[in-house]
Amino acid sequence: MLLLASCDKDEERAILAPKDAPGLTASATTLNLTMANASQTAVTYNWTPPTFGYNAAVTYTLQFDKQSGDFSAPYEVAVGTATTKAFTVAEINDLLISRLKFTAGSPAQVKVRVKSSVGEKVAPLNSGVSSFTATPYLVVINYPSLYVPGNYQGWSPATAPKVSAFTSNPDSYEGFVNITDASPEFKFTSNPNWDGTNYGDGGAAGTLSVSGGAGNLKLTGPGYYRLKVNTKSLTWENLKTTWGVIGSATPNEWNSDTPLTYDATTGTWSARVALKVGEIKFRANSDWGVNFGDGGNGAPVDAILDYGGDNIKIATAGTYTVTLDLSKPGNYTFSVK
Repeated sequence: MLLLASCDKDEERAILAPKDAPGLTASATTLNLTMANASQTAVTYNWTPPTFGYNAAVTYTLQFDKQSGDFSAPYEVAVGTATTKAFTVAEINDLLISRLKFTAGSPAQVKVRVKSSVGEKVAPLNSGVSSFTATPYLVVINYPSLYVPGNYQGWSPATAPKVSAFTSNPDSYEGFVNITDASPEFKFTSNPNWDGTNYGDGGAAGTLSVSGGAGNLKLTGPGYYRLKVNTKSLTWENLKTTWGVIGSATPNEWNSDTPLTYDATTGTWSARVALKVGEIKFRANSDWGVNFGDGGNGAPVDAILDYGGDNIKIATAGTYTVTLDLSKPGNYTFSVK
């Protein structure tokens, strides 16, 4: 059935009755998302063409929104003239985290519909709504790395922590390492053994040497260190850190940090914190010189922390376990649960 509606320019726009809408079906409504099956198909959508009463050239767009949304600002995937569209696990995972802003590790509920369009003079026709639930996963990227064997872990490169090259500079490596020995000594190795390039003390402060006779690198005592290495300039630096959470959502707001406690078993920093509706960030040594947020400067809001990133929003007040995980270089993460 075709109805006519008045438009701003005194034109008439055809509006289809609801009974003419396309029918949408989904191959699954509970999606299993893991990195291991990232390339597999997560869900396939099929729909029947709408009835226009004439031979119309119809194009389709799939619209995705949170279950609580109203499709006023959906994420859209243009499909063209096809009446089916499959999505891989990786595509759905990215859609949830990067587009709909869900948090990795937390269940997400999403609704989907297909929009049919035949031109500007005919109002788009939307299908009924299909829904799915899924828990997005954190995409952990394995960056090129150096190993950090030392007396604090038995001088074993194979089991040593890593520093990784995860910035635009392939010669620049970084990572956080928990050092427990009272008089720490270590080296950087290119392999998980001693058969590659090994970086030791270059003599002058903050310098490295690849000579087989180079001495061990040293720190002033135990602690949780950020280590940086540049294999081109043969330099390195260290920063001993403790961590806290700060922000309008915390008890001390932006005035001072709520300290986090390190757990050597999990390799994470955490605390139980009474949070208000507001925002938080993480920072080292109660100073803004080293701080983490999520997103900003072109980075997605994806639960992977970014240096100097945007404030992290707390939508619901409550007492939460706030956790900071810096154990995977380039994949620094947090959770508020």
